[in-house]
Amino acid sequence: MPDVTDGSVGRHLVRLTIPTIWGMFAITIFNLTDTFFVSRLGTEALAAMGFTFPVVMVIGSVTMGMAMGAGSVLARAMGRGDHHLMNRIATDGILLSILTVVVVSTVGILTMDPVFRVLGATDETLPLVKQYMGIWYVGVIAFIMPPVGDSAMRAMGDMKRPLIVMLVCAVFNIILDPILIFGLFGFPAMGIAGAALATIISRAAGMVTTLAFIHFHYRLIDFKYNGLGELFASWKRILHVGVPAAVVRLFPQLLRAVLTSLAAAVGGVSAVAAIAAGSRIESFATIISMAVGTALIPVIGQNWGAGRLDRVDRARVLLNRAAIGYGLLITAIAIPAAGALARIFTTDADVVLHTRWYLWIVLPGTIGLNLYNWTSEQLNAAGKPRWVVIINVVGTAAILIPLTVVGSRVGGFVGMLVGLCSGQWILGYAATRVGKRELGPVAGVPAVDAVPPAAV
Repeated sequence: MPDVTDGSVGRHLVRLTIPTIWGMFAITIFNLTDTFFVSRLGTEALAAMGFTFPVVMVIGSVTMGMAMGAGSVLARAMGRGDHHLMNRIATDGILLSILTVVVVSTVGILTMDPVFRVLGATDETLPLVKQYMGIWYVGVIAFIMPPVGDSAMRAMGDMKRPLIVMLVCAVFNIILDPILIFGLFGFPAMGIAGAALATIISRAAGMVTTLAFIHFHYRLIDFKYNGLGELFASWKRILHVGVPAAVVRLFPQLLRAVLTSLAAAVGGVSAVAAIAAGSRIESFATIISMAVGTALIPVIGQNWGAGRLDRVDRARVLLNRAAIGYGLLITAIAIPAAGALARIFTTDADVVLHTRWYLWIVLPGTIGLNLYNWTSEQLNAAGKPRWVVIINVVGTAAILIPLTVVGSRVGGFVGMLVGLCSGQWILGYAATRVGKRELGPVAGVPAVDAVPPAAV
């Protein structure tokens, strides 16, 4: 792996982004495969899977928060050449994920009935939900553990092995879903429970692959401790970034819920359908944005740990320019193609019209969206999660939601989207100002980096 603390910052970002994009596509295919085959079981089964999404997404936010925390600390440790801390973070991050599994599995199994009743599951769908989640909770370790290991590899600048892990998961899931759901090749037909089992087995294959890379290739698994305090010090370092990162990942879902509710009020069913169709089209552009956000962790983290603040500042400037350029590019594509893209999902004239407006207005807003998302990832990589919380939580509550609500009241569906886009631009600009102050060449190294592990 090339040293990201030397050479062209831009080339490192491109090199690390490309394999990550393919990994994101692999996970998208994984999720679409589940939905496609379960839909063949009927409306109730598909609805039952829909009820599982909020719970899985919340747990996924916690998982990604831990992974972000581990990756941030490990990248900075690598930049300083602290191999002992690298071993500790990789190993103790896995142990923390195991502890999380115990809590999630126990609480989840004991609360299935009340939780999914609150989410709206009926007497017909609740048994199907419990069939799926009963298996999912038992095997949740295969869902929670791999992201920590994958994040550790990415933090070292290795994007190819996490891609292999994602491809392993996707291929296993594509093969196992029809076999276990419909009972092919002599296997019993398990229905929606088969989808859950296929997911867990596929994730388990990815988990084994991740652990094999971490242990045999990088030799990061190390259970030799100077004292129990080292374990708790590692967990503190991981959670210092991980807890805010997990909380922040919940707020886009809140904004999406508000957007859907407002769309129903101002535009009815057609507007809600347009939000759903537009979001799916938008998600393909988001894949590249998420890949860039993942790729910048080793670049920012390692250079920050190495004290190369000039390179951190260079990356910050490049990412700000990339956010503007990418937003303009997808907007230029959306203007002539919006109608054709909308008709992929519907032939209803009202829905097509609303979807066109969605794409024309929301996609330019990705300039601001990427500015504050990428700035947040840079701050996390540098170990400054407090500003990430301020940007995302306060920004969502004080800028995005109010402007979206005001826009809906002034201009209906179009006004709502204009309010959202304007809010993203404002928040994006504010984030760049924070980034310049906290990540610029005169920024100080956070105190948590200066504290020896045994003293934390």
